[in-house]
Amino acid sequence: MRRTIAVFVALFALLASAWPAEAQRQEEPRRIGFLSTGSPGPTASAVQAFLEGLRAHGWVVGRNLAIEYRWAGESRKSLQELAAEAARLPVDLIYVRTTPAALALKKTGTKLPVVFVLVSEPIGTGLVASLARPGGNFTGITSINRDLMPKRLELLKEVLPGLRRVGHVANPGYAIHKVQVKEMQEAARSFGMELVVFEARTLPEAERAFAAMAEARVGAFIMGQGHPFLSHPRQIIDLAARHRLPGMCLVGFWARDGCLISYGANAEDHHRRSAAYVDKILKGAKPADLPIERPTKIELFINLKTAKALGITIPPEVLQRADRVIK
Repeated sequence: MRRTIAVFVALFALLASAWPAEAQRQEEPRRIGFLSTGSPGPTASAVQAFLEGLRAHGWVVGRNLAIEYRWAGESRKSLQELAAEAARLPVDLIYVRTTPAALALKKTGTKLPVVFVLVSEPIGTGLVASLARPGGNFTGITSINRDLMPKRLELLKEVLPGLRRVGHVANPGYAIHKVQVKEMQEAARSFGMELVVFEARTLPEAERAFAAMAEARVGAFIMGQGHPFLSHPRQIIDLAARHRLPGMCLVGFWARDGCLISYGANAEDHHRRSAAYVDKILKGAKPADLPIERPTKIELFINLKTAKALGITIPPEVLQRADRVIK
């Protein structure tokens, strides 16, 4: 009898000593790497939407989740160096914002699960095999910017009926650059306009491109995607103001910060919805099996303060269609 009691006591002591370690292991937060062009200030509302989306799925930073941030706009390191650093982090997955950041991460050869957002051409850039079945370790939400370019040209023509020459400042380093430019030129001709392309891979090149657009007397410009534009939004908007160039930008926060018009996917909505991918992967799903989602919200923002500074009157019918008017 005493031996039986001794065995039970020993077993109980063993279980009791193991329980705290097991409980601690279960309470250890899951870890996410976060890689983005730009800096947190201009995109604070979008990042906040991502965190809100995570909370809706039960993931709370400081409780059961930890995030390691890497912002290219805040670092002296190149985007590729930051991507390599992110790929080495001891994390469960990497969350990546914008096409340039996603491509930089792809080049590292990381095998970690990757969730992307604000990526316009995931197939054309080689990130995924298809929208329905991405394959590999990348998945997320595409912003389909390429499909929206003709509509952006049409809106510029509505706002500026006399517009004849439109500048397009873009990074030629993207795989889809030539195809996209050809499609935009065809669309511009259909609206009776000429599209003139100005290339910029860096911020200094963007400064020269804006000066060249002003010298070429373009009547307005359409912003390109990715770096250096998403990496330096404040500087790009200042360049447009300095050269008095009406701009068509890609997402809402650009118009909030001074671009004349933005027409594109709702960045906050993208970030909030992308949290569902993170949740599924943390619970065991594979990126290869999670289809790429398209935008569900396309929004038109108009900045009347910028319009006034440029001496432009926005037609009432365009204002009526706007999702937000900045006064």
